[in-house]
Amino acid sequence: MSNGPDPAEQHPRPGGLVRGFLRLIVEVDESRRWTHRVRAALLLLLLLVGVGVLGYWIPELVERYLR
Repeated sequence: MSNGPDPAEQHPRPGGLVRGFLRLIVEVDESRRWTHRVRAALLLLLLLVGVGVLGYWIPELVERYLR
């Protein structure tokens, strides 16, 4: 009798934003279908634009609020 975890039981895969981001990068590089590559590339570009916009507007809004 063992109280430890069952070795045959699968462990859930870790998920999250980082995993999704890495999957997009891999899909752009290794997908066989060009439509999947284009979709993943556009999502990556949209993500980068979103981070850039937030990186500009959040400090701008904070500066205006503190004036």
